Amino acid sequence: MEETEKKMVAIVKFDGTLASVKKALDLCGGLDGLKPTDKVLLKPNILWGGTKNMPPFGRVTTSMLVDSILQCLRDKGCTDITIGEGTIPNEEMDSTTARGFEWSGIARVAKRHGARLLDFNSEPHEQIQLEDVKVRVARGIVECDFLIDIPVLKAHQQTKISLGMKNLKGCLAINSKKAFHMHDLHRLIALLNTRIRPSLTVIDGIYGLEKGPSFLGIPHRMDLIIAGKDVFSCDIVGAAIIGFNPDEIEYLREYGEITGRRVSLEGIEVKGEPVEKVVRKFEWRLSLEEVFHQYGIEGLTIQQQGYSCCSGCGAILEALAGVFTKECPGMSLHGVEICMGRGIRAKAESTKVLLLGDCAVSANRDQQHAVQIKGCPPPILDTVIAIARQCLPRQKGTGFLLSRTIRNIGTKIGVHSEVFPAFGICQPPEFDRKHF
Repeated sequence: MEETEKKMVAIVKFDGTLASVKKALDLCGGLDGLKPTDKVLLKPNILWGGTKNMPPFGRVTTSMLVDSILQCLRDKGCTDITIGEGTIPNEEMDSTTARGFEWSGIARVAKRHGARLLDFNSEPHEQIQLEDVKVRVARGIVECDFLIDIPVLKAHQQTKISLGMKNLKGCLAINSKKAFHMHDLHRLIALLNTRIRPSLTVIDGIYGLEKGPSFLGIPHRMDLIIAGKDVFSCDIVGAAIIGFNPDEIEYLREYGEITGRRVSLEGIEVKGEPVEKVVRKFEWRLSLEEVFHQYGIEGLTIQQQGYSCCSGCGAILEALAGVFTKECPGMSLHGVEICMGRGIRAKAESTKVLLLGDCAVSANRDQQHAVQIKGCPPPILDTVIAIARQCLPRQKGTGFLLSRTIRNIGTKIGVHSEVFPAFGICQPPEFDRKHF
């Protein structure tokens, strides 16, 4: 049966102070029902373990917002507070959840308020059934009394938006995250949200990310806080703010069908700023071919990833884009194609095909002369070596590999600090590192 009671969502302009966050929570009654004795769990969005030079703007939840929410919880008398996340793990690139907490600044504010940090990748998990798919969810999510979902205001190249409902995918064990991409990503996101229900959702719109969710996206200063007790309503409002018709978002439609709810702003009472006053239309598709093209690298084919490509392989290819566009601008790669994901078949006209990851290898078994870069995800070193050897002239390839080796050694021993132009140059005052 369709719900008739309107849900409240607050939209507040962030002014850099705690007062604007408190206003958002007050307008939506966000902490109503919270008891001082409750076990509170905050779930921010930290996609990557990160290095200090990776721009966090629009990619990860700001520590300033987390700090403000922690202060509000302390004012309510709460003492049992945990912050949990599970980032993309990658040993080669030193990406861990612990490094993500440090890089985002969330570790610092957690220490200030006495909150615990929890790594969902290593946390014990409990199995749940989502129709015919079994997945494992971090136990901390299941056992908390009050869950606060703190996503970033992002567009997403697979789901168009990545807000509160999709942020809960970060509560899954690593293999379960991959399973979402092996089955029906949109329906599983919807089903997961029938089993995990945040008590409060606070969308961090201090920065928004166009063509997200990763480092190749385009960040924008938005200065918005979007808050409500109903995550579905918050996602509808967030989608509208970045220029999408909520009914075009597949996981919102799936959730509406499952629960009998309308995917519409009409059932939501918006308090604070009107939606139409703060709209900024984002594009959601990221063309990796276009990223290479911007640096004069012509002829490379990279098809749109589809739903079967998970974040692990996505991170590898985007890291490669960052490195390659820096080292080899103006390079011709005519006839070269990189395939990634289970649903991508190499084009017949491609003369040199690189299959990135086990899914691409499995989908293109008939490509006898293709270069297979195996792994789930494949090692970044194997990927870089394959690109250098297969796609570059011998002398250029040797120089490329030597340059990368020297830079990587310098980074690891702390004498080299590297910036990748493809990830964007975020200059103050629009982009302020004090928010992290």
